[in-house]
Amino acid sequence: MATSRIVELASQIQKRTSEIDEYLQSNNLPSPTFDEDGPVDLGLSAGEVAKARDAVLESTLELHDLLLGPSLCLRPVYNGVSLQAIYKYDIASKVPLHGEISFAELAEKCGLSETNIRRILRFAMTFHRVFREPRKGFVAHTAASRKLVEDPHARAGVGYMFDEVWQGFAHTIAAMEKFQSDEPNKSGWSHYHDTDKPAWEYYASHPEMARRFAGAMSAFANGHGNSPSFLVQGYPWASIGNGTVVDVGGSKGNVSVLLAQSYPNLRFIVQDLPDMIAGVEETLPVDIQGRVEFQAHDFFTEQPVKADVYLLRNVFHNWSDSHAIRILKAMVPALKPGARIVINDYLLPEPGTMSPMKERAVRDMDMIMLTLFNAREREKADWTDLLRKADPRFKNTKIWTPEGATLAIIETYWEG
Repeated sequence: MATSRIVELASQIQKRTSEIDEYLQSNNLPSPTFDEDGPVDLGLSAGEVAKARDAVLESTLELHDLLLGPSLCLRPVYNGVSLQAIYKYDIASKVPLHGEISFAELAEKCGLSETNIRRILRFAMTFHRVFREPRKGFVAHTAASRKLVEDPHARAGVGYMFDEVWQGFAHTIAAMEKFQSDEPNKSGWSHYHDTDKPAWEYYASHPEMARRFAGAMSAFANGHGNSPSFLVQGYPWASIGNGTVVDVGGSKGNVSVLLAQSYPNLRFIVQDLPDMIAGVEETLPVDIQGRVEFQAHDFFTEQPVKADVYLLRNVFHNWSDSHAIRILKAMVPALKPGARIVINDYLLPEPGTMSPMKERAVRDMDMIMLTLFNAREREKADWTDLLRKADPRFKNTKIWTPEGATLAIIETYWEG
């Protein structure tokens, strides 16, 4: 009798999990656990062990869905109320580390009824592994809830997603029908917040939300496959020689700092809006001072610097095609023959050509960008088409994704 798919998957899970366990033991790393003192970073993000981890996650995902069945797959749980409440009432900080608290006392501290605090946290325990009930009626930490106490960026990430973005998902279709526009201030996010401003302008008058957003981006920046190290190691920066790289929309310059430390012959100019870069240059590491400078610049206006390479990391996925084309056109006056545009951004795969876990990640990001900004992620053909529409003198476009990376590298040359 032929081996069924579910048995095949179970066998794969056992084999690759044994490989991960052997790696953890041989490197004296802790085994995964949700116990309060358990590791929050398993150290499985690179090399063969990362491939084993991905294989296990993909197999368990398929096995889970096969055994769940088509009918129940149509009814997934998309209820963010528990995580929103945990953030809003700062519940994690009210639970003692390495201790416990009763539902009744915790409810009083949060200003909620005992019934609601109990249902909220038991949902979070069941669906998110956040908190645990060591004995009936009492709450204690897991590793996940402990992270919310100890890591303000993680707490900001939960707040951003479930006290702000999650609500916008439910308004996305209404915004599409009402506005029929790709403008960033006509999105599901804007519809929910009842504003005619895009998010970054709205944040200007809501500084607490702006600070939360910044913290959330820090929490998400180095997620699995998102590390800037893939860009540092995955592009031939040494081929630029003693050239200049303009980091367009480079925020606080984190990527340029890493590149400058790895390639001492290169000079970097980080461009962003004045409020974003104010005071950052004074905080640069001593070893790269003088090779990394900051310049106030709006990338929708004409590029003022002639350089060898223009780097745009995580810029275009925030914008619809019409705005992305404006960004590219604004660079043209400064480009000299042979100048390169290097884009580090998401790449939508052809269906079925990417591992299920990675494909889910980019499809998820694509939908999030729709809700937030009416923006999009792009396939290879979309990227080449975007460059062609901006100016046909962009030539020799190459697109690749470094092994293990979530973001692709898109390189094009200015023919002049």
